[in-house]
Amino acid sequence: MSETGQHLADIRAILDAARAGAAVPRDHLSAMAHRYLASSREGCGRISPDALADLIRSELAGRFIHQERAPDETQATRMLAAALRRAQVDVDNRTHFIPCRLFDGGEPTGLAVGPVMFQRTESFHAAHRDELATDPEFAALIERDFAPWDWTAEVTVRGCDRIISRERAHRAVDGALDMLRLFAGAEASRCLGRAGAPGLSAVMPAGLWADSTGRLHPVRAEGTAPAADPGWLKRAHDEAGRDWLDRAGRCLEPLTDPALAWPLADRFREAASWFGEGVTESYRAARILAFVTAIERAVVPGDHAEVWRAVTRRAAILAHDAEGGDLKDWLDRAGKIYEIRSQITHGGVSPFAPQAGVLEPAAAELAGAALHGALAFYERLGLTHAGFSAEQLEKDFRKLEATILPG
Repeated sequence: MSETGQHLADIRAILDAARAGAAVPRDHLSAMAHRYLASSREGCGRISPDALADLIRSELAGRFIHQERAPDETQATRMLAAALRRAQVDVDNRTHFIPCRLFDGGEPTGLAVGPVMFQRTESFHAAHRDELATDPEFAALIERDFAPWDWTAEVTVRGCDRIISRERAHRAVDGALDMLRLFAGAEASRCLGRAGAPGLSAVMPAGLWADSTGRLHPVRAEGTAPAADPGWLKRAHDEAGRDWLDRAGRCLEPLTDPALAWPLADRFREAASWFGEGVTESYRAARILAFVTAIERAVVPGDHAEVWRAVTRRAAILAHDAEGGDLKDWLDRAGKIYEIRSQITHGGVSPFAPQAGVLEPAAAELAGAALHGALAFYERLGLTHAGFSAEQLEKDFRKLEATILPG
């Protein structure tokens, strides 16, 4: 069935429900919205499917129920186009300010990661003092919401409606935090996070406990306050650090500008997101799974008969390229980490068994090194090339393996 035919089937199902006095089937509205946006250059990645579904409902009722027009291909096409035009009224460039947590103390007071700019919250307040002074009630709300957070991330998203713009802004800030986690290392970056994101123990209630007399005591959760800057924030501003963050930050640009389609940048950003999951996970076994998944996202573009071989060899090569050392040692480490990951995943080892977590630091180190190597490898291939396919990446990985590890 053609796309238009699918639209007509959904329209007729909705009209049948309306004639029967039943509730409008939301799944048909949602299906039309998602399908139409997927084929629309003006709407794909820019307009919320839920928002468009509501406008489709309005247009459908006006056109086919109140005006009693016959549901044919022409009318269906016009109805959807009209709904999209109405949705585009909300499309705009928006700048978002999102409270974050990095580290207390130290200099400098700002840090850019691609399109995301982190600044001290006190600097954010100073920059917007005049605007806030015009509305004391609003200023009090801002103070309440931002006071627990030492940093504020600023990011501008181009050409989206307010729902998608906010989603993209959160994803961009999350991506920037993941790049910082990669830069700083897993252990040094566990307290990084943003408001509203899961896995940030530093701002979650720790709870209470009662002794035998019934007296209540607060639980002091590990990392209840951000640690003092251990030095990576300054390293992020030296020449090498700035260069790496600039290159990694480019992978965030497609989030803030839907016009950009960079497959390798997307792949690296998604791999970094899995690394960030590993950093913020509570259980060591879950961290191992996330770290290995980060590697897999970076080095496995498609199906493999022997995934373990592709993952371990490519991870070792990329880690060696980034960090140096003995390639055989990297291969041995990758093999052990992938083996324990497989045992956890397939039930051979309990995720709570001691041996499930003993390799977690090594998994974090391997994933971090492999992703650093992957960024350099992707840059050589074309990090910002729009037409780079998964098939081409697989060919390039096979060529890399044949060169470094023949046989």
